[in-house]
Amino acid sequence: MDRDVQVRRLMSRLRGTRRVFVLYGLPGSGRSALAEELAHEAGATLSLPVHWLSLGVRTAAPERLVLRLLLTSGAAQTELGPALLSTPEVLAGLAAAACQNHFRAHPAVIVLDDLPEDTDGKDLLRTAVRLLENTGCVLIATTTRAIRTSNSDRSGVTQHQVDLTPEAYQDLLSTARRAPALLRTLAVWEGAEFSPDMTLPVEDLSPAEWREAVEGLHQEGLLQQARPGWYELRPALRAQLVPDHTPDELRSDSQRLDSALSRAVPREPGALGDAAEPYVDLALRLCRSREANSREFTTWLAHQLVGEGALLPLLMLRAGLGHAAYDRDILRVPLAAAVRQTGQPQTAAEALAGIDTPDAIRELALARHHMGQLDTAEVPLDALPADLPDGWALHTRASIRTDRGELREVGRLLRRAIETHQVHGDRRGEAWAVFHYGRWRLMCGDPEEALKRFETARFAFRDVGDVVGAAWTSTELCRAELLLNGARTEVMLELKATPLAHREHGDVRGEAWATLLQGVAYADADLPGSAAHVLLQTLRLFESVPDRLGIAWTRHHLAWLTKGDRTAALRRVLDAFDETGCLNGPAWTLLLQGPGRAGADRAQLDEAQSRFEALDDTAGVQWVAVVRDGPGSSRGARAVRALTSCYPRPVLKNMEWDDFDTIPLMVHHLLPETAASPDGAPPGEVSPAAFVRLALLDDSPATGGEARIVLRVEPGREYSGATSEELLPPLTAWATPLTHADVDPTHSVPVNGTALFRFTPYQPGRHRIRFTIEDAESNSVLQQVETEIEVIGTTGTAPVSAAPQPMPTPAFAQGA
Repeated sequence: MDRDVQVRRLMSRLRGTRRVFVLYGLPGSGRSALAEELAHEAGATLSLPVHWLSLGVRTAAPERLVLRLLLTSGAAQTELGPALLSTPEVLAGLAAAACQNHFRAHPAVIVLDDLPEDTDGKDLLRTAVRLLENTGCVLIATTTRAIRTSNSDRSGVTQHQVDLTPEAYQDLLSTARRAPALLRTLAVWEGAEFSPDMTLPVEDLSPAEWREAVEGLHQEGLLQQARPGWYELRPALRAQLVPDHTPDELRSDSQRLDSALSRAVPREPGALGDAAEPYVDLALRLCRSREANSREFTTWLAHQLVGEGALLPLLMLRAGLGHAAYDRDILRVPLAAAVRQTGQPQTAAEALAGIDTPDAIRELALARHHMGQLDTAEVPLDALPADLPDGWALHTRASIRTDRGELREVGRLLRRAIETHQVHGDRRGEAWAVFHYGRWRLMCGDPEEALKRFETARFAFRDVGDVVGAAWTSTELCRAELLLNGARTEVMLELKATPLAHREHGDVRGEAWATLLQGVAYADADLPGSAAHVLLQTLRLFESVPDRLGIAWTRHHLAWLTKGDRTAALRRVLDAFDETGCLNGPAWTLLLQGPGRAGADRAQLDEAQSRFEALDDTAGVQWVAVVRDGPGSSRGARAVRALTSCYPRPVLKNMEWDDFDTIPLMVHHLLPETAASPDGAPPGEVSPAAFVRLALLDDSPATGGEARIVLRVEPGREYSGATSEELLPPLTAWATPLTHADVDPTHSVPVNGTALFRFTPYQPGRHRIRFTIEDAESNSVLQQVETEIEVIGTTGTAPVSAAPQPMPTPAFAQGA
């Protein structure tokens, strides 16, 4: 029968609730092609999207099918957060409910291609029919034999046998047998989908050759498109291309491909995106076959999925591993991280109880931080070895102390964290450390430096595919822009979009902090009504987490917007801050009764001043003076002049000191460093006494070869008549390779005007080296400089990608 005729006859049966079709026929009969035409015709007629799910060699688990339906259709995943650490029964129930709710609101044409013909196939079809009942969806399944979903003939399922077309099938087989060995390799491989961008380690093909080969096989009809940009071998060809292989041989060959692929994937930077599901399949196959690197790859994949906010693929991984030891050992920490990220830090902390691995300890500290328990958040980190630098622990400590308002050691911690991540080749960890460095500089009242750090972090997060980190960086970029340029229209528009970016990745806490910033911006733009509305919304978000620190700051800002007596609000806010361990919040809260208020409580102001002094917060002390004495008094006027040296000019630009009744809410989160003298004069530029120069003495360094680098210290312009020995104390320098290379000597060497180092790269691409110059007598660091060197391969050509692979395997963690 002509295929067009079959489509018309099947469409004539598409009426009422009769919307399930089972197309069955022998391999090569064209059932998948018929399903494709029928799906597009039904979609066009009913104005429904088409979602194609290939089954084939995948595990036939009903819960996996439900999760795939949700993922393929683009369903919201936030309501499945409670399923991450729940029992399999709870996961199945929540996923089924989410699937039914989604397709009732968004009906579609769904194709289940290549259902198994056994009991598994029947169970999958019954699951799909039950889920999609009364949703308005059209379900099309293809298989080799008829599958009944009910004993009743009135089940609403149309069974249609697809006639065999031997001529077309024989032509396809003839073409396949003439195809290159690549096609036979794909037939051996147990993986299903692949894309031209996902280079399988076969036949030593370059990326361009691989892409060309895939596109050619698709044009010849040997590959079918499973979804846009993704292909798979036609099911009818798989068995025909490997007739002489035993099952054990097929399994062994496939495992070799999986093992090679699992080692190559983590070295390719970028978000997994659409590749998440195929890599989940890969991890499950590795675990089933007990490959040596299965634990390492699964751990990497789980943390990558958390960083991308990819909840559904993470649930697929969890469901696939089931109740095996892998579920408890490998996934406990990343699942806890995902749970924390979806706004359940208390549940995450409970799940980590009793686990003493370094990644669990770091995650527990993050969970407490996100609950706003700043006074105890650092305690778990004390259990980590003090003599082993841990970049994630270092920048987590720094972040906690930043939120507490204790900034004395934060800069040192973050510099060590960045260097540790770089030495270990942990680009994701480095991105988080740079992000926290930007937050620290912003809190110190240096938004220009913070902007630079945030831009660096944003590009790094995009490179490694950490969309959660990228959303946090966008939020902090808005805060820096507000401090530098005020509430400009474009900044406010971007600020309104930032909560949505967090929400898209299930990051409830990130959404709450972005919304808080929006409310503060409205208040400082003299829009108190809008500010109060947004802040009340913020309070509900923080209470849902719950984040005690966010709750305290939101109540603090709401109290500042309150007109009249603030005494009751003052007590509530101070109690809220007391639960967190935050130090600067209470100091600002004690000023609540101050500006423009008759009978300001002097004892409260004295207490506020004492707290600001304990924090070395010069600006806070000056605000107390302005509140206590008024900006028109001599002491208040001196305080006003001092404040101009503490903040970027736009922050106080619109302050009406003659009618002073409030303090910009944005500055309540800052502990600025004094940038100028108290009289407000701008600081003079500092002229460097000397410069560090680097020179590569050998052109075109190659892998395995040695190149010489000279470090030279030269006097600055103002000291051009002096030598470096006359100008500077005795200096030493040492070098740290940040990529796969060695630099000799490995120890500090004297800098007698110059110092010589020998650089040996082990991989082509762009290499980074950091040089540290110290005062030889005090061992204090005077300067650090970095350089990049392009290295060619042994063939004399540099690779297209100029990013050599890092040395050790990075530690895995996640945090904001």
